[in-house]
Amino acid sequence: MGGRGSGSWCRWDSKTTTESQHRIDIRLQKRWGYLKGGSMSIGTWSWSQNGKQTGSIGYRVDSERLVLNYRHRVRGSEWEAVEQHISFDKTSCNYGGFRLWFLCPRCDRRVAVLYGAGKYFLCRHCHGLTYSSQQESLPDRLMRKSRKIRKQLGGGNSLIDPFPLKPKNMHWATYYRLRDEAECANYASCLIWGKQLGINL
Repeated sequence: MGGRGSGSWCRWDSKTTTESQHRIDIRLQKRWGYLKGGSMSIGTWSWSQNGKQTGSIGYRVDSERLVLNYRHRVRGSEWEAVEQHISFDKTSCNYGGFRLWFLCPRCDRRVAVLYGAGKYFLCRHCHGLTYSSQQESLPDRLMRKSRKIRKQLGGGNSLIDPFPLKPKNMHWATYYRLRDEAECANYASCLIWGKQLGINL
Protein backbone atom coordinates (compact mmCIF):
# COMPACT_ATOMS: atom_id res chain seq x y z
CA MET A 1 0.00 0.00 0.00
CA GLY A 2 1.16 3.58 0.34
CA GLY A 3 1.85 6.05 -2.41
CA ARG A 4 -0.21 8.85 -3.87
CA GLY A 5 -3.89 8.69 -3.04
CA SER A 6 -3.56 5.72 -0.70
CA GLY A 7 -4.57 7.56 2.46
CA SER A 8 -7.51 6.52 4.59
CA TRP A 9 -9.96 8.77 2.72
CA CYS A 10 -10.17 6.04 0.11
CA ARG A 11 -11.94 3.83 2.63
CA TRP A 12 -14.35 6.33 4.18
CA ASP A 13 -17.36 5.18 2.19
CA SER A 14 -19.40 4.40 5.31
CA LYS A 15 -19.35 7.97 6.62
CA THR A 16 -22.39 10.12 6.01
CA THR A 17 -21.43 13.66 7.05
CA THR A 18 -19.51 16.25 5.05
CA GLU A 19 -17.17 16.84 8.00
CA SER A 20 -15.97 13.22 7.91
CA GLN A 21 -14.82 13.34 4.27
CA HIS A 22 -11.80 14.72 2.47
CA ARG A 23 -12.86 17.71 0.44
CA ILE A 24 -11.65 20.03 -2.29
CA ASP A 25 -12.85 23.61 -1.83
CA ILE A 26 -12.48 25.77 -4.92
CA ARG A 27 -12.50 28.96 -2.82
CA LEU A 28 -9.46 27.83 -0.85
CA GLN A 29 -7.66 26.55 -3.92
CA LYS A 30 -8.11 29.93 -5.62
CA ARG A 31 -7.04 31.83 -2.50
CA TRP A 32 -3.87 29.70 -2.20
CA GLY A 33 -2.97 30.32 -5.84
CA TYR A 34 -3.57 26.85 -7.26
CA LEU A 35 -6.16 28.05 -9.79
CA LYS A 36 -4.34 30.62 -11.87
CA GLY A 37 -6.27 31.73 -14.93
CA GLY A 38 -4.56 31.00 -18.24
CA SER A 39 -1.65 28.99 -16.80
CA MET A 40 -1.07 25.33 -16.05
CA SER A 41 -0.60 24.25 -12.45
CA ILE A 42 0.60 20.78 -11.42
CA GLY A 43 1.25 19.35 -7.99
CA THR A 44 0.04 17.29 -5.06
CA TRP A 45 -2.51 18.04 -2.36
CA SER A 46 -2.56 16.19 0.93
CA TRP A 47 -4.79 16.00 3.98
CA SER A 48 -3.74 15.48 7.58
CA GLN A 49 -5.32 15.03 10.98
CA ASN A 50 -3.53 15.46 14.31
CA GLY A 51 -0.25 15.82 12.45
CA LYS A 52 -0.65 12.54 10.53
CA GLN A 53 -1.23 12.43 6.77
CA THR A 54 -4.54 10.79 5.94
CA GLY A 55 -4.46 11.04 2.15
CA SER A 56 -2.83 12.66 -0.87
CA ILE A 57 -3.83 13.29 -4.44
CA GLY A 58 -2.14 14.49 -7.62
CA TYR A 59 -3.67 17.32 -9.64
CA ARG A 60 -3.23 19.50 -12.69
CA VAL A 61 -5.20 22.60 -13.54
CA ASP A 62 -5.77 24.51 -16.75
CA SER A 63 -8.22 27.29 -17.60
CA GLU A 64 -11.16 24.92 -18.11
CA ARG A 65 -10.77 21.97 -15.76
CA LEU A 66 -9.17 20.29 -12.79
CA VAL A 67 -7.74 16.80 -13.35
CA LEU A 68 -7.22 14.54 -10.32
CA ASN A 69 -5.02 11.44 -10.19
CA TYR A 70 -5.24 9.05 -7.25
CA ARG A 71 -5.81 5.47 -6.21
CA HIS A 72 -9.01 4.09 -4.76
CA ARG A 73 -10.26 0.77 -3.52
CA VAL A 74 -13.41 -0.66 -2.03
CA ARG A 75 -12.72 -2.54 1.18
CA GLY A 76 -11.20 -5.93 0.41
CA SER A 77 -10.52 -5.25 -3.28
CA GLU A 78 -7.41 -4.23 -5.20
CA TRP A 79 -6.25 -0.63 -5.55
CA GLU A 80 -7.46 1.08 -8.74
CA ALA A 81 -5.86 4.06 -10.48
CA VAL A 82 -8.37 6.86 -11.08
CA GLU A 83 -8.14 9.95 -13.27
CA GLN A 84 -11.06 12.32 -12.79
CA HIS A 85 -11.80 15.42 -14.88
CA ILE A 86 -13.77 18.22 -13.20
CA SER A 87 -14.94 21.20 -15.27
CA PHE A 88 -15.08 24.80 -14.08
CA ASP A 89 -17.93 27.29 -14.42
CA LYS A 90 -18.00 31.05 -13.83
CA THR A 91 -20.64 33.50 -12.62
CA SER A 92 -20.36 37.28 -12.67
CA CYS A 93 -20.03 39.18 -9.40
CA ASN A 94 -22.09 42.28 -8.68
CA TYR A 95 -19.03 44.51 -8.41
CA GLY A 96 -17.04 43.14 -11.33
CA GLY A 97 -14.94 40.05 -11.83
CA PHE A 98 -16.26 36.53 -11.59
CA ARG A 99 -16.68 33.65 -9.18
CA LEU A 100 -15.29 30.23 -10.04
CA TRP A 101 -17.24 27.01 -9.38
CA PHE A 102 -16.82 23.29 -9.84
CA LEU A 103 -19.39 21.47 -11.96
CA CYS A 104 -20.21 18.22 -10.18
CA PRO A 105 -19.09 15.42 -12.55
CA ARG A 106 -22.29 13.47 -11.93
CA CYS A 107 -25.15 16.00 -11.75
CA ASP A 108 -23.54 19.15 -13.27
CA ARG A 109 -24.62 21.12 -10.20
CA ARG A 110 -22.54 24.28 -9.65
CA VAL A 111 -20.77 23.82 -6.29
CA ALA A 112 -17.82 25.20 -4.33
CA VAL A 113 -16.88 21.94 -2.60
CA LEU A 114 -16.47 18.35 -3.79
CA TYR A 115 -16.17 15.40 -1.39
CA GLY A 116 -14.14 12.20 -1.64
CA ALA A 117 -16.76 9.90 -0.14
CA GLY A 118 -16.39 7.17 -2.76
CA LYS A 119 -14.50 6.42 -5.94
CA TYR A 120 -15.01 9.93 -7.32
CA PHE A 121 -15.10 13.45 -5.89
CA LEU A 122 -18.72 14.60 -6.18
CA CYS A 123 -21.04 17.14 -4.56
CA ARG A 124 -22.60 16.32 -1.20
CA HIS A 125 -26.00 15.70 -2.81
CA CYS A 126 -24.66 12.98 -5.12
CA HIS A 127 -22.83 11.32 -2.22
CA GLY A 128 -25.90 11.63 0.02
CA LEU A 129 -23.94 13.53 2.67
CA THR A 130 -25.39 15.76 5.35
CA TYR A 131 -23.85 18.37 7.63
CA SER A 132 -23.23 17.08 11.13
CA SER A 133 -25.42 19.89 12.50
CA GLN A 134 -28.39 18.44 10.60
CA GLN A 135 -28.09 15.27 12.67
CA GLU A 136 -28.06 17.05 16.00
CA SER A 137 -31.03 16.89 18.31
CA LEU A 138 -32.85 20.13 19.16
CA PRO A 139 -31.17 20.42 22.60
CA ASP A 140 -27.76 19.93 20.97
CA ARG A 141 -28.47 22.70 18.44
CA LEU A 142 -29.62 25.04 21.20
CA MET A 143 -26.49 24.40 23.27
CA ARG A 144 -24.31 24.88 20.20
CA LYS A 145 -26.00 28.24 19.60
CA SER A 146 -25.35 29.29 23.19
CA ARG A 147 -21.70 28.26 22.98
CA LYS A 148 -21.28 30.08 19.67
CA ILE A 149 -22.54 33.34 21.21
CA ARG A 150 -20.25 32.91 24.21
CA LYS A 151 -17.25 32.45 21.94
CA GLN A 152 -18.33 35.45 19.86
CA LEU A 153 -18.15 37.52 23.05
CA GLY A 154 -14.71 36.21 23.95
CA GLY A 155 -15.78 33.36 26.25
CA GLY A 156 -15.19 29.62 26.11
CA ASN A 157 -17.28 26.54 25.36
CA SER A 158 -18.38 25.85 28.93
CA LEU A 159 -22.03 26.70 29.63
CA ILE A 160 -21.50 26.69 33.40
CA ASP A 161 -18.84 29.43 33.41
CA PRO A 162 -19.94 33.01 34.12
CA PHE A 163 -21.31 34.72 31.03
CA PRO A 164 -18.62 36.78 29.20
CA LEU A 165 -18.42 40.50 29.82
CA LYS A 166 -19.30 42.98 27.09
CA PRO A 167 -16.45 43.30 24.58
CA LYS A 168 -14.94 46.71 24.08
CA ASN A 169 -16.69 48.80 21.38
CA MET A 170 -19.79 46.60 21.33
CA HIS A 171 -23.08 48.44 21.88
CA TRP A 172 -24.89 47.52 25.07
CA ALA A 173 -28.09 46.81 23.13
CA THR A 174 -26.22 44.25 21.01
CA TYR A 175 -24.62 42.69 24.07
CA TYR A 176 -27.93 42.35 25.92
CA ARG A 177 -29.59 40.85 22.84
CA LEU A 178 -26.85 38.26 22.41
CA ARG A 179 -26.84 37.45 26.12
CA ASP A 180 -30.62 36.95 26.10
CA GLU A 181 -30.40 34.70 23.03
CA ALA A 182 -27.66 32.58 24.61
CA GLU A 183 -29.41 32.26 27.95
CA CYS A 184 -32.78 31.46 26.36
CA ALA A 185 -31.19 28.79 24.14
CA ASN A 186 -29.39 27.23 27.09
CA TYR A 187 -32.53 27.27 29.27
CA ALA A 188 -34.65 25.78 26.49
CA SER A 189 -32.16 22.93 26.00
CA CYS A 190 -32.26 22.21 29.74
CA LEU A 191 -36.07 22.13 29.67
CA ILE A 192 -36.09 19.63 26.81
CA TRP A 193 -33.48 17.37 28.43
CA GLY A 194 -35.32 17.61 31.72
CA LYS A 195 -38.62 16.63 30.11
CA GLN A 196 -37.01 13.64 28.42
CA LEU A 197 -35.59 12.53 31.78
CA GLY A 198 -38.82 13.16 33.62
CA ILE A 199 -37.45 16.12 35.57
CA ASN A 200 -39.50 19.29 36.02
CA LEU A 201 -37.35 22.43 35.95
